[in-house]
Amino acid sequence: MSALDEGSLARALEGRIAEATPGGARRYAFGVARLACSTSGLKDARTLEVALGGLERYPEIDDLAHLWDLERRLNAACAVQLGGDPSHFSQDELLLHPACQEARAVSVVIAALLPDAFVAARRATREARAAGCRQADLDSTAADLL
Repeated sequence: MSALDEGSLARALEGRIAEATPGGARRYAFGVARLACSTSGLKDARTLEVALGGLERYPEIDDLAHLWDLERRLNAACAVQLGGDPSHFSQDELLLHPACQEARAVSVVIAALLPDAFVAARRATREARAAGCRQADLDSTAADLL
């Protein structure tokens, strides 16, 4: 798929998010969180529980602290695997390192918890792409949940 096609699909997905109900946007954000965890191979039980539970069991403060700490540790591991600051590497280079993908997957779960459902859905989508989720999978998730 060309970059132009990918950009068109991304804009179409943005439109679907904008037209969704707040509940639909929130369900989509958590669907994307589950997709990113699966795509990255993340195995952290607490993160997976939050991604699976959505807002049915809103995370406690210690769950949030765990997510932030895990993201920080995975970002540090990513930097070690890369041999430098991850912001200086391309998306393709980041996807070659499991810790980098897992850090982004945790970021998707954190994004899904943002107070505004539409901001949560958009940020979860952006982070999911960084975690290695394919546009087709994001579109499929949107078709199921929006």
